[in-house]
Amino acid sequence: NSQPKNINDVDNNNKSKSTGENNNVHDNNTTSSEPPNRKEWYQTGYEYWEDESNCPATVDGVLGGFASISQHDLKGSKKFLMDLKSEIRPELKFGREENGGAMTRACECGAGIGRVTKGLLLPLGLSQCDLIEPSPRLLSSAPAYLGDTYSSQCRFFCTGLQDFEPRPNTYDIIWIQWVIGYLTDDDLVEFLKRCALALKSGGGVVVIKDNTCEEEAFIVDRDDASVVRSLPYVLGLVELAGMRVVYQRYQEGFPESIFPVPIIALKPKT
Repeated sequence: NSQPKNINDVDNNNKSKSTGENNNVHDNNTTSSEPPNRKEWYQTGYEYWEDESNCPATVDGVLGGFASISQHDLKGSKKFLMDLKSEIRPELKFGREENGGAMTRACECGAGIGRVTKGLLLPLGLSQCDLIEPSPRLLSSAPAYLGDTYSSQCRFFCTGLQDFEPRPNTYDIIWIQWVIGYLTDDDLVEFLKRCALALKSGGGVVVIKDNTCEEEAFIVDRDDASVVRSLPYVLGLVELAGMRVVYQRYQEGFPESIFPVPIIALKPKT
């Protein structure tokens, strides 16, 4: 699952920081990109999201109490995709009618209850959306939240992104929002490599929309086993994955109390 984060909550709550460029995202005293205990890292995150007291299966729950920004967030995401298609990537397909009648497919990574699928991807005209979510509790709530019509256009995969292996040449859009912080550096790079292969040839795009920090290279929140990376840090991992940025902007109009949120469209270098 995924959510925006309050800067002060992370800064003052069970955190560690680094201003170094090559430090580990979990432990400031090593240059390895893997946490000391990878299994424990993911188990901590899993247990956090499975606990209903941390995250009710509602829009407010999955957004960490920031339900008020959901519609603004979705509008910003829609404008980003529309501008991307009209200005940079006209070959990007949303609906069947512009795809010769063939199905178009999207994937929402860290889907929670399917907020982005319901509010952005299916309304754009995508024929089908796959929801990828490690929390069985949240994913089981998705069909009711989506409603009968939208849920009939969806497939549901209960797995972490570190284990998700999408089929090659499948998706027009892979949407990754407020979730990359739960992956280790190495797992994020490998996941993006698999995403690159899973894009449909031609116009397919991966979109990352996530928190970033500005004064530090990264900030770790040990409560939910997540990390907020700086934008240069994120772009460095994108480079390692063999992908390049085709369009980028910051989400505007969010409260100043949460981390800055860039939206980044990616395609494979080759």
